Amino acid sequence: MKPKKYIMNHFLSIIFCAVLVVSCGTNISKTDFEKNTELAKDYFRQFENKKTSEVLAYLHPDIEWHLPVYGMEMGGFEEVKAAINGYHSEYEDLKFTADYWLPGVNTETGLPDGSTRVYGTWTSTHKRTGKRTNLSSYHSFEFKDGKIIRGGDWFDLGGMMNSLEPQAISKGGLIGFHNLNVTLNKGYTMEDFLNFFKNEVVPAYNAAYMGAKVHLVKGSKGKDVNAIGMIWIFESEDFLSKLWNEDGTSTELNSKINDQLIEVNEGLSKIGSWTSEFSDWIVQ
Repeated sequence: MKPKKYIMNHFLSIIFCAVLVVSCGTNISKTDFEKNTELAKDYFRQFENKKTSEVLAYLHPDIEWHLPVYGMEMGGFEEVKAAINGYHSEYEDLKFTADYWLPGVNTETGLPDGSTRVYGTWTSTHKRTGKRTNLSSYHSFEFKDGKIIRGGDWFDLGGMMNSLEPQAISKGGLIGFHNLNVTLNKGYTMEDFLNFFKNEVVPAYNAAYMGAKVHLVKGSKGKDVNAIGMIWIFESEDFLSKLWNEDGTSTELNSKINDQLIEVNEGLSKIGSWTSEFSDWIVQ
């Protein structure tokens, strides 16, 4: 039987080694955290400056990323790329202000693992409406070989998008009434036309004309009973100057929007065509 002193010294040696291992692991994870935080900060800087190729170079080919879209599963490289291009095309003056960076932890052990995460605020200007956005956010990053392999964005994307649309008819707002004259192609019915218009055209127009809202309506009583029309709602008459020049021609922005709508408009043209008589009204 070994003496108690030997057993105690052996036990202390084990504890010392364990502490040393944990200490070394902690130092390594701290170094990785600092290095990865600098990578994440540069990723944000490149994103702010719209240097798309540099931003995409940070993405690992096997990336798994949480996107802030309701019901959407983890995204891969192509989904993240599409989101980045979408933000860059829709917003100007992108700026991220960090509140604080924190070390990430291993989900099984709860110990720091070198990953990094941050709480902060994104600000920007929405191109089409000119509105400023202020979005609280949380982001996490895990790296492999200097590239982002896992993580995600958490913020209220839907709320921000809703803030860019006119939510109600208010003073100074502009309402456009369009009475549609529909000509159907052979083999199609008015029901076919209305279903496509309601389910395809209206959502596409609302997505493209951010800052406006369009509704399909049907006359209920009076001289326009059973007539088909559209109601456009704009927050102000000034918004129209972003779409049409004083001589009635389309602005560059409106031309780009129309290019985005080519597919859905061609789909409608297979069913029928339409013209409209309209009048615009300013809410007093």
